[in-house]
Amino acid sequence: MSFQRIWRLKDILLNLVGIKCSDCGYTSYPPKAACPKCSSRNVSRISLGSSGKVVSYTVINVPIEGFENMLPLVIALVETDNGRVLTQLTNVKPEEVYIGMEVEATVRRSATTLDGYVPYIVKFKRSSTNNA
Repeated sequence: MSFQRIWRLKDILLNLVGIKCSDCGYTSYPPKAACPKCSSRNVSRISLGSSGKVVSYTVINVPIEGFENMLPLVIALVETDNGRVLTQLTNVKPEEVYIGMEVEATVRRSATTLDGYVPYIVKFKRSSTNNA
């Protein structure tokens, strides 16, 4: 998918969609055909929202193949209105991240795949409402 197409679809992409299990109530992202907790196929798609708060995070300083030029990687668990998303934080230094930090979804370039494809994916950035 070209960057131009992604830009046109950014509102749809940024409206993160997950699933909610009607049997056990578990919410999962990305969406799957069955609930990863109870294996029920009685799931429905839900919008997770495009903003949230950092619940937990870690900083990766050891190069992972394909991500050497993206160090350090800040990976966070973000609590949105309707679920949690494990994601990369972007546009923030590791020392600036904190539990409770408000973040919002954005589309950013990811690492080049082994076949040379450059994917654009949803990441999270510091919310414009943060004062820190």
